[in-house]
Amino acid sequence: MLRLILVFVDIMLHRRGPQDVPSSPFLFWLLLATSLGVELAVTLWAGGSVLAVAVAVLVTGLNVWFVWALLRLFNHQRRFRQTMTALLGADTILSLLHAPFIPFLEVPDPEQPVLTIPVLVTTFVFLWAIDINAFVFSRALARPYFLCLAIVIAYALLIVSLQATLLQPVT
Repeated sequence: MLRLILVFVDIMLHRRGPQDVPSSPFLFWLLLATSLGVELAVTLWAGGSVLAVAVAVLVTGLNVWFVWALLRLFNHQRRFRQTMTALLGADTILSLLHAPFIPFLEVPDPEQPVLTIPVLVTTFVFLWAIDINAFVFSRALARPYFLCLAIVIAYALLIVSLQATLLQPVT
């Protein structure tokens, strides 16, 4: 297990790619369940509502669909399990690293946002996740990193806007 975690850390540091992850259905489903469990635990720990939990599940489903659709678009769908496993493993590690900063993300006055260490860490983790996804896609699709970076940024902006719209307070 430690060896697998080190593979995910190497992927996060661009030392290895998704081709170094086993193509195991069991590992894929285990990591999907683990990733979703960590996401739900973090959402609930942050004081998320039932709607926030539903949005987290929806986003996880959209992420799986997006990876499959992107690989299908470039005719590399046979790499789906390894690519998704690499992304889920890296995302789970990032979520666990980011979780201790979540209670400190409360903004005292939304009109006057303050740049704090937790906000900087959250921004860094978000940008690192984009970088990791672009790297994994560039290896899985055999395409240039910057093309994959553009695709991942567009998708990330779409997901963030979807989350903001769905989680917007109803007045």
